[in-house]
Amino acid sequence: MIRVMKNELKPTLWRTARALANADRLNLMRLVANAKGAKDVSELAMDAGLPVPTASIYLRALNARGLISVIRSGSFVYYGTGSDRSLPVAVAIQGAFRRLFAKKELPDDWQDILLPIISAYSNQRRESMVRILSEYRGISYLEFHKRSGLCETSFLRHLRILATAGVVSLDSNGLYSLAKPRNSLEAIFLAESSGQSLPPHLYKCGGKRNRVKE
Repeated sequence: MIRVMKNELKPTLWRTARALANADRLNLMRLVANAKGAKDVSELAMDAGLPVPTASIYLRALNARGLISVIRSGSFVYYGTGSDRSLPVAVAIQGAFRRLFAKKELPDDWQDILLPIISAYSNQRRESMVRILSEYRGISYLEFHKRSGLCETSFLRHLRILATAGVVSLDSNGLYSLAKPRNSLEAIFLAESSGQSLPPHLYKCGGKRNRVKE
């Protein structure tokens, strides 16, 4: 008997980013997004070079954020690309992964590119800082710090992380602003953090839903 497990969690963006901000979990997300059908845990673990128990924990974390689907068939557990459609951002993120890798938009060192971006959004305070910047074309350090409500040590630490990831830029006048997204995944994180609207097609997951034969 095949049983589709429904995700009950309603995750925030920064928690979703935190689930992805790990090299092994990110690689598992890539493997699931690229798969032509649902794969069982042992197969994904082998492809990722991970012990099965570790892969199982990581896959459950991705499923808990609505990023991948889980199907149980007897004693087997399969994961596929059926995002939780009640969570539009999860559908959009998975769709971005499929586009990035299907179109080969990223080089071999893709993790070095994506991990800093994802990690930048994996903290509630940094998400709030991005939201503040979305209200300005440029804001001074003093005003930005004041609006954040953080102590200066904490503010500087989070600002450095955002700047290193290329999420925030500083112009010649000493004003901070949001940098232009470099790929569809970054565009989704930015839009969701700042309350901006994305084209409807980014909230659709292309391709057929993965199925497992009985």
